[in-house]
Amino acid sequence: MDRKSRSTLLLLSATLAVSAAGCSRASAVTATLPEHDATQPTVAVRVSKPVARLDRETARATGELRSKLQATVSAKVSGTILKVHAQPGDRLRKGDPIVELDGSTLAIQLDQARATHKIALAARANARAELGRTRQLFEGGSAPQAILDRTQASADQAEGSVEQADAQVRLLEQHLRDHVLRAPFDGVLTARLKNVGDFLATMPPTPVATLVAVDAAEVRLSVPEGLVDAIRPGAVLHGRAIPGGPPFDARVTSVGAVVDPASRAVEVLGDVRVQAGARGALRPGGLAEVDIGGGAAGQGPFVPSQAVSRDGEKRFVWVIEDGGAARRREVEVEPVTAQWTRVRAGVRPEDAVVVEGVAGLSEGARVAVAN
Repeated sequence: MDRKSRSTLLLLSATLAVSAAGCSRASAVTATLPEHDATQPTVAVRVSKPVARLDRETARATGELRSKLQATVSAKVSGTILKVHAQPGDRLRKGDPIVELDGSTLAIQLDQARATHKIALAARANARAELGRTRQLFEGGSAPQAILDRTQASADQAEGSVEQADAQVRLLEQHLRDHVLRAPFDGVLTARLKNVGDFLATMPPTPVATLVAVDAAEVRLSVPEGLVDAIRPGAVLHGRAIPGGPPFDARVTSVGAVVDPASRAVEVLGDVRVQAGARGALRPGGLAEVDIGGGAAGQGPFVPSQAVSRDGEKRFVWVIEDGGAARRREVEVEPVTAQWTRVRAGVRPEDAVVVEGVAGLSEGARVAVAN
């Protein structure tokens, strides 16, 4: 082999050596790349332990204040309004006049009925006297039985005429009294719908005024079905008119027997009394908030409603356990408010229940608690 061939062979050997060294270093780098760590958290969630009881600020029912007595006053007789005695906003006592109808024609009819009554009284007196004389003649044998019977019938007829005339007088007197519309109970006149000169009919009845007993108020509550079982008639609840109204006590008078299928709530009624020393007035038609979490109604455990998921007819929550793994836990629940759900079975007081981030969870998923 000549000198030129040996030089070419040495150059080729050196090139192969450099290439091999480069491949060895590349393989070493590739071999040391870190693998994916499957233990790293993949879902961020917020968790909370079940709440043992709801405080008064949480377990509240909203209701409406209303008057126990409210009436739309109508006329018992037809006629034209002659006088107005009360204005909207006036506080009236039972029997106070509201409006007065024109009773001039009825007054004349009453005078005529009284005159007829006097005539009937005179006729009765004459018939009684005639009967007495005839009875004496009959007993002395001077009058037959037929004459006595006719005289007795005339006396009885006179008695009936007096009673009829008396009833007519009393009827017209009552009609004349009905020409004055009066307050049926103590209250405030909230509306007067007719004025002087308006004609009032009885068929159909013409509404004249609205009277509300503001001192006899009650509250109508819509209590979630999960909280109503602890409320009994006679129980005293505490509430406040909103916005900015006075505090009051409400003694429960009735608890509804059915659940509203739309709201899942039960109607509860209670008599209302403003607490001693409180300022302000309770106005029918206003809103109120009543605390219902002070007793057994507020006993849990409770979880936020958004923590409960649905799978067909089943309900479940996600609980974080086993060092950060999500586990599905089937539960028995009942909603109590829009924000809280009572858990009948399925969770323990120490459980970490997922309250945010439930949409991205699966059984055994690794989580990062972001509380």
